[in-house]
Amino acid sequence: MADLNFADDIALREESVYSMQHSTSVLKEEASRVGLCIHPDKCKVMVSGTWSGTADIHVQGSTVEVVDEFCYLGSYISQNGNCEKDVKVRIGKASAIFGETKKVWRNKHINLQTKLRLHEALILSTFLYGTEVWPLTVTLSKNWKQHTTDG
Repeated sequence: MADLNFADDIALREESVYSMQHSTSVLKEEASRVGLCIHPDKCKVMVSGTWSGTADIHVQGSTVEVVDEFCYLGSYISQNGNCEKDVKVRIGKASAIFGETKKVWRNKHINLQTKLRLHEALILSTFLYGTEVWPLTVTLSKNWKQHTTDG
């Protein structure tokens, strides 16, 4: 079992539906020993590659929803490795922050150096979160160029 744990978010990776069901059951048992439980409605299964048969995983009597993508720690992960949704969400969040701070950019009493530091701290850091794992594609490059030249 390969798992990624962070606070109360856990991502399990397995090679087969059988292994995933086993790992999920073991996780449920171990969690219950320390008073924690798995909430079935918050669980998702995403199959990348090939599994024989169905992807039905059960948690506490409920079948876990099968999805093509999910959000983990603020980043979208897709079945095919595509990160376009993640990029669009990041551009949207950075644009929203820029829009919310228009008064700062227009304020003549705030010097340029302060504005640049705010831009880096608020807007660039929001946009660049997670970019180290994005594969750069022609489409993403065009989306970024279009966004930066239109805005």
